[in-house]
Amino acid sequence: MNKNKYIYIIFITVILLTIDCQKNLTESSAISILQTAYPEFNTYPNDNLPPQSIRTEQDTNGWHIAFVQEGSGVPIIGAKCYFVNNDESIQTIGEFTPSTDDMDFSIKTCKK
Repeated sequence: MNKNKYIYIIFITVILLTIDCQKNLTESSAISILQTAYPEFNTYPNDNLPPQSIRTEQDTNGWHIAFVQEGSGVPIIGAKCYFVNNDESIQTIGEFTPSTDDMDFSIKTCKK
């Protein structure tokens, strides 16, 4: 083999190794990271009163996650939203407290 073929093979190998190292975070891992950082969410999800749920949405760089406290007369009492990057770092997005007019929200912005 000539020198250019060796360089090409090394180049392709480095690219393949780089792609293999860029693993995406799983939904359950992202939730677990948040529950470890914020133990108050260890009871989520549950059917106690008030019920608590977890909403998730995958992004190319990680997971949007909302811990939602639901109500009986009011669909949502409140929510706390986060983003967990594929590198396992956490970003706090915000809190959602609904009014009577806006019961639904985006977990990406934690706003209506």
